[in-house]
Amino acid sequence: MHISKSILLATALAGSLSAQGVNCALLGTFSNHGPFNDIWGYTAPNGNEYALLCASTGTVVVDVTNPANPIERGFFPFGSSTWRDIRTFGTYAYVVTEATAGFQIINLANPNSPVLVGTAGTGNSNSSHNICIDEGAGRLYLPGSSSGTPVWDLNSNPTNPTYIGLAGGGGNSNYFHDMCVENGYGYGSMIYNGDLRIWDVSTFPPTTLSNSPTPGNFTHNAWPNAAGTLCVTTDEVTGGVIKLFDITDKSNPIPLGQFTPNSGAIPHNAFILGDKVHVSFYTEGYRCIDISDPSNPVEVASYDTWPGATGGYNGCWGCYPFLPSGNILVSDRVTGLYIVRPSGASFTNYGQGCPGSATLPCPELNPNGGTLDNSTNQYEYTFRVANAASLQVSSFDIYTESNNGTIVRPAHIYLDAGNGPASTPLATTTITVGTTPGFYTATFAAPVAVNGTFYVGYENSPDGVISNLVSGANGIGHYRNAGTGNWNQSGLVDRPSWRVQCSGGGAVTPSLGHTGSPILNSTYNVTLNNTIPAAFAIMVSGLSDTTWSGSPLPIPLVGAPGCDIYAAPAVLQLFVTSGGGTASAPFNVPPTPANIGLSLYHQWAVLDPANPLGIVVSDAGRATIDI
Repeated sequence: MHISKSILLATALAGSLSAQGVNCALLGTFSNHGPFNDIWGYTAPNGNEYALLCASTGTVVVDVTNPANPIERGFFPFGSSTWRDIRTFGTYAYVVTEATAGFQIINLANPNSPVLVGTAGTGNSNSSHNICIDEGAGRLYLPGSSSGTPVWDLNSNPTNPTYIGLAGGGGNSNYFHDMCVENGYGYGSMIYNGDLRIWDVSTFPPTTLSNSPTPGNFTHNAWPNAAGTLCVTTDEVTGGVIKLFDITDKSNPIPLGQFTPNSGAIPHNAFILGDKVHVSFYTEGYRCIDISDPSNPVEVASYDTWPGATGGYNGCWGCYPFLPSGNILVSDRVTGLYIVRPSGASFTNYGQGCPGSATLPCPELNPNGGTLDNSTNQYEYTFRVANAASLQVSSFDIYTESNNGTIVRPAHIYLDAGNGPASTPLATTTITVGTTPGFYTATFAAPVAVNGTFYVGYENSPDGVISNLVSGANGIGHYRNAGTGNWNQSGLVDRPSWRVQCSGGGAVTPSLGHTGSPILNSTYNVTLNNTIPAAFAIMVSGLSDTTWSGSPLPIPLVGAPGCDIYAAPAVLQLFVTSGGGTASAPFNVPPTPANIGLSLYHQWAVLDPANPLGIVVSDAGRATIDI
């Protein structure tokens, strides 16, 4: 209890994560036989874990069961090539390069003493860029092969596979750069067509169900989730994004959200596991993206293997997220293998608060403007306005400028339609934008009633300046062809600047939030918003959300209707809210491994004359500690 209490009392501690890792710990490295390219993994029947590290001259089998002490178990030369890829089936690994005919077979039955079986398929493919194995069906595909897409059956004899035939023909229009085949469907990356192609592989040759363009028109890889309802793609171009598609209907994939860490980055390979996408992003390193809301992907962890500048093809080539331990294998072109682990630390909200005396101000983001990044295009942009009340919107301001003279353009309010703007506006007016950076106003003839999240924006002129700041708070923008078509989440607009003028709002409930994560040897803050200024605010913290002093939680506060205590009040800390009705309580997490998995519970109580007791409360938060 005294260890936990030291956290609850916010004991000051030194130390922080490496600058290379954000919510991600480095567990071990290995760098023999470089330079390197791709990476795959293998789990032995006894549970031991291995990295299959691709180098320019061969494949290294590395025992990573103890990630702090990687051990080389074998090296298998096979031609010399910048490109080498590997997949597994049963206790065998299959390797291809662009410099060598057929594919190499390595026996991993005893992975501590792996054995080279030989080479197969030399009569059907002079070279191959990639390899795919449908483990359920026992079929091996060679996308990017010199002959098209040849296929072998591995079931009867995995050391001497049976050639089936070509699943696809040759030539750029039929060229698959990469492929994933599972559960009866194939997901192919048509790099020269710029398409995600979905196949029905129950027939042979497979039947094409759909071709969906990807944002960068250079589709490098594609990977579905286990349920076959989502697929992620990458475009290997500067400014490329990971793009998510709803593939519930394989004949009609629906574009969803997208992500890039910055406009100079180049993504390489992405894999979906659960509600996360794991991506190798070249000079930006390994990135872990939360896709629990696939329309709004959010980065939750990263580890940068490349110390140099953004841009180009240095750094992180591949990642493998499928080891049972949860450790991630990452390959860097120069420095080799990294074993990393994204933090399992989490902070989730639960319960509900009760309304206080504060009223909701009109929404705004980066309300003082700033420096625009000066990117230009012709699209219509809208910006998400997070709103929890019923408002009457009289006008809104957008910080922008025109580089095409003074322009008068349509401006709109859109309601929310599933984490994105609706297709048609709720209200329309005009906005006049001048040639100097500043706030420009769209005023409505009569106030527009909105309830909950909505979107504001206007239709850019040709070569109009995008309303995005060089620095500032993050926001969400969507774009489409002006006035028509489907909305896409913007990879260029992540710091818009806007202000809404409104009336209404009414009493609001204090809101608990957080910054940072509950990671060992780190600090997170529990924040308070939407309350009255200069009020006493009490941070209630404890180790349970079910009982306190023998009484079950939550506990109703007598005299404060609708106000319940959800977190065991083991420790109370007193704060005074700011002029904006906010507060923040820091919690320093000791570096003690015994604290991993511990959950702490927090809730704010505010002295407020909104009820006879004079106390209102926020919702509660659960902080779970990890590395």
